[in-house]
Amino acid sequence: MNIPLPELVQKSKNHYTTLNCNRYSSSEQIQVEYRILAKKHHPDTTTGNKDLFQEIEEAKRVLLNPVERKQYDQWLDSGISISYELWRERPQKNMHWSNKGDERRRLTDVPQPAASSSSNQDWVRHTDPNIELFRQRKL
Repeated sequence: MNIPLPELVQKSKNHYTTLNCNRYSSSEQIQVEYRILAKKHHPDTTTGNKDLFQEIEEAKRVLLNPVERKQYDQWLDSGISISYELWRERPQKNMHWSNKGDERRRLTDVPQPAASSSSNQDWVRHTDPNIELFRQRKL
């Protein structure tokens, strides 16, 4: 029985495989592959496929824009099972939990406490009798 996944968890197609290239391809290589596939699958030709041509156009748009390509590569690395389009529209938050193998990316946006002028002072233990009873769990 083949049950379709909801739209949220369907992965979009890999733009690199759509254009027959890989993550290390240069912009020039992507452009050449796009031209070959666009010429072959353009809707005005006899062998044209409108849906495939739109996928090729979208892949070219994402991979030739350096900012979007970086975001797309982050989405591929994250392993999150939502489509790239939904992932791109998400609120911009640190998702350090999504890639457990990269310790350097974790908790990078946590603000550090400001250094106080009394950082050299030792903590003073209160000697109030009620506090002592509380610490001994008698109060």
